[in-house]
Amino acid sequence: MKPSSMHERGFTLLEVMIASSLGVVVIATGLVVGTQMQKRALFEEQTMTAQVTGRAVKEMLTMDLSRAGMGMGNTHISFKDDDVRSAITVWRKPDLKTGAGTTLGADPTFEPPPAGFPVSDALQLYWGDTNGMVTLAECDGTSVRDTANTTRFCAKPQASTAMVTPTGPATAILVSGGNKLACPVSITGINPGAAGTLSSITVNNGGANAPSPTCNNAAQWQKAAGTVENWLALRLGGAAYRVNWRGGIPTLEVRAPSDANWSVLSRDVEQLTVREGVVNLGSDQNVLNWYPGVNAGVTFPAISECDKAMYDLGNFCRTDVLSPTGAPLPAVSTYPDVKAEIIRRLRQRVRELEVTLVIRTRRTNRDADMSGQDEEGLAKDGYTRRRYTFIVTARNMTVGLSRPPADPAGGT
Repeated sequence: MKPSSMHERGFTLLEVMIASSLGVVVIATGLVVGTQMQKRALFEEQTMTAQVTGRAVKEMLTMDLSRAGMGMGNTHISFKDDDVRSAITVWRKPDLKTGAGTTLGADPTFEPPPAGFPVSDALQLYWGDTNGMVTLAECDGTSVRDTANTTRFCAKPQASTAMVTPTGPATAILVSGGNKLACPVSITGINPGAAGTLSSITVNNGGANAPSPTCNNAAQWQKAAGTVENWLALRLGGAAYRVNWRGGIPTLEVRAPSDANWSVLSRDVEQLTVREGVVNLGSDQNVLNWYPGVNAGVTFPAISECDKAMYDLGNFCRTDVLSPTGAPLPAVSTYPDVKAEIIRRLRQRVRELEVTLVIRTRRTNRDADMSGQDEEGLAKDGYTRRRYTFIVTARNMTVGLSRPPADPAGGT
């Protein structure tokens, strides 16, 4: 038989083995590269999600901060005689498990961050919803509350009934145009009355929904000689914010004033910090001093950390040494709780807030460099973080200032 020509012969075993080996190398390389690209794409997607979340949380916080104090300005709110709150309250890195020093209460479901992770501030806001707002009127020429019935208030004729819903009493707030404390109440009914006659508002006056003892004092509702009180009733709104590390995952939570439980807002916010800009009445241009912060070379604490010792030093915690008219205010030493009075006066003059959000990805990048520190000053742990810092003007706090508090000793 004729031997086969060269172009008809097959591959040798050695050639097949070499080709197979090269194919395996190419396929393995492709798989590794594809896996790395997939991991990177997933991590980039997480980073973009964190950035979008940061912008969304920023917008929500900006909206709530800008309407803090709506309808009430910087008037303080008397929930109880020993629980007088501000429209804007910031607590510096509080322990919310015990709730000590705050009005947020103890919460066993709260967990602080593990060692090495940043601690957050807590924020509480209040405002009055002008939808359905009712203007009160004097029942007998001196008081907006019926002296014969402590559950009844008088209002202008044909008052709106929008605050009363079929689901039950409405949580509302009664706000004075003068220097009286604002009072939360539970409105059970609004009777608009006949044309030309005063309307009436009925409220709960017992149990957990009863007004504070201060608000139940008859003098609270009487108009002082020569003053204008202009009482309003508005639905009470607000929000509190905190970062909870329960389960080892940082979670930004929010709670409305009438809610018993906290709701999850975002699982991407690792830290929330807030600085308060307080108008300095001792400055010609009413500049802001930032708490905490460095002002004119002096380090100021957070407002919640101010006390009599700091006040007596004279360098900080004394932004309120002058009244809006330039007259000295009564000495804080004349008040039973000096620390609370110092903080109250400072919070009356909060005009802006600087909020910083640290957003991080939900998963770590195991291929990232783990040595050194990241841009937040934390040890590199594979998470990617983004920082958002923004300033919000509390628009309801910028017009006018609260009147100086009355001197308990009888002075002006």
